[in-house]
Amino acid sequence: MTVRSLDTGIPFLKLNVTMLNTTQIRRSPLVTQFLSFVWVGAIATAVQYTILIGLVQIGGARPALASGVGYAAGATVNYLLNYHYTFASNRSHVQAVVKFFAVAVVGLIVNSLIVAFATEELGIFYVLAQVAATGVVLVWNFTANRLWTFGSVRQ
Repeated sequence: MTVRSLDTGIPFLKLNVTMLNTTQIRRSPLVTQFLSFVWVGAIATAVQYTILIGLVQIGGARPALASGVGYAAGATVNYLLNYHYTFASNRSHVQAVVKFFAVAVVGLIVNSLIVAFATEELGIFYVLAQVAATGVVLVWNFTANRLWTFGSVRQ
């Protein structure tokens, strides 16, 4: 495992990320990329869940609204880490960020609908509803970002 420093472009925000040395692990490039996406997603999900639980438990917010606010914060972390590490994109940020957040908006809608339906119609505990939503949105986000957002730039 190696530690890499990520310059976010924001003077006061520098992230240190521990990455697996994938040259020691024999996997297909797709599997390696997916595992990196999952690792980055875990960091972003931790941000989302922290905000979700804080807004519900401390702020008294409705779970679907709190989930949406957390999702937006997590998406920002997700973009920065995926751009630099998972996909090592050569797209300009102008191109990539617009596509990334278009994908994220679709994911946000799916996420919020699942959480709202599961909590309000089915009476499922909001954290369990969020876990289900996270699994569904994970598949959507990886596929759309790999193929469209960060895919190869044609020369």
